[in-house]
Amino acid sequence: MSDIKIQVIYKDKTYAFEYSSQAYIFHTGIYNEMDSKYGIEGLLEYTALVHECYLSDAYRTPLGELCDYVAERWNEMKDMGKHEILEKFYTEIGL
Repeated sequence: MSDIKIQVIYKDKTYAFEYSSQAYIFHTGIYNEMDSKYGIEGLLEYTALVHECYLSDAYRTPLGELCDYVAERWNEMKDMGKHEILEKFYTEIGL
């Protein structure tokens, strides 16, 4: 996979991702105003954490719902582990 790079240009800066799912999470974070609330570093942390959850999940994660869920609860979730986040997510959405 290291030969593939997905590039996103945002506010005249280029961000490179190895997976299209990372670019999707980044975009959804912008939609959820993660950058305006927590800065670009917060947006990148959010992208990394949600992607880590997504990759480690044994279920077919509804990625858009996971992105919105974590964004809405960022202050609570930013220091949680991926398994704890996924457990809360699936418990609350009823899966």
